[in-house]
Order: sequence, then C-alpha cells, then structure tokens
Amino acid sequence: MCPQLDETADHESELWRQACADDIDAYAEFVALCERRIRAVLGRLLDDERDVEEAAQDTFVKAWRHRHTFRGGARPFTWLYRIAVNEAGQRNRRAKRDTRSLDERADQSDTSTSSVAEIAETRELAEVLITGLRGLSFDYRAAVVLRDIEGRSNQQVADALDISLAAAKARLHRGRAQLRLEVERHLRHG
Repeated sequence: MCPQLDETADHESELWRQACADDIDAYAEFVALCERRIRAVLGRLLDDERDVEEAAQDTFVKAWRHRHTFRGGARPFTWLYRIAVNEAGQRNRRAKRDTRSLDERADQSDTSTSSVAEIAETRELAEVLITGLRGLSFDYRAAVVLRDIEGRSNQQVADALDISLAAAKARLHRGRAQLRLEVERHLRHG
C-alpha cells in the first residue's frame, strides 16, 4: 500500500494517493497532468521521437505497476521523473544513431528574432549546443537537462537520478564545463 501523503498535498499528490488505492480513473488523470512534462524531459534526453514515445509509455506503465513501492520520501512527480530518466538511460545504452539533421532540430526552436543574420547566428549556436549536449555522457546530459532545461533544483536532480546532492552538483558542473568548452571552441574557430 502507498504511504499516506501530507493532507496539504496538491492535486497531483491527491491523484497519486487515489491511484495507489487502485483508482484507475485517478491514475488516468495523474497521467494527463504529468504527461507533457515527462515527454518534455524525455525529448531532451533522447534523440529519436519514437524512443520518446516508447519511453513515456513505459514510464507510466512502470509507475502503475510499481505504485505500491512508492515510499513517499519525494513527491510522486519526482519519483516519475526518476523512472523516466531510467527509461531514457536504458534506451541511450542501446542508442541508435539520430536520423534527424541538426537543421530539423534548429527549426524546432522558437526564435523571435527578426533579422536573417540573428536567426542564422541563433541556429548556429543552437546546433553547437545540441551537438555538445548529445556528446555528453548520459549522466552529465541528464543532470544538465533536468537542471538547466527543465528548471529543477539541484536536490530534485539528485532525487530524479537517485544520487547524492554532491554527485548531482558534480555531474552538473562537469556537463556545463564540457558544453562551455564546445561553445568556446566554436566561437574561436567559427
């Protein structure tokens, strides 16, 4: 049985509590509430949209199957993040080469600049960052994505990756340092 959550818990936690009591409708609502955020983080960790789709589905299936193992030490969404990151890690270990070009990726970014030169510069920098992010080890990539793209706190990153706070900070620091080197290299050599 899932542990009882604090009575002041938000809607997400209440839905999770109901899901742990085998309420499938509450779980469906919980999935609807969390799905966009889970897909967003998976989309940043995985390069292939098919992998994102499969990992998202597997994340929610595993969460349902293992809902009774949730210890309540973190928010339900943090636990879900951990499952999603693990799913991404498994797929990353069996990685296939990305089939999308960097131009397709850059086209997906939302640029509100008006001049062609600014757009080209923004796309070029986006390509450098995407390439740099893809070049990071999965451990560093996951930390950078969760902290700098998803906006999670260092503690939330540690919780999602199931590592200590110090380890999360170290991975984040090393990942950022590697990305910074890529950008500096690009700026020096154009």
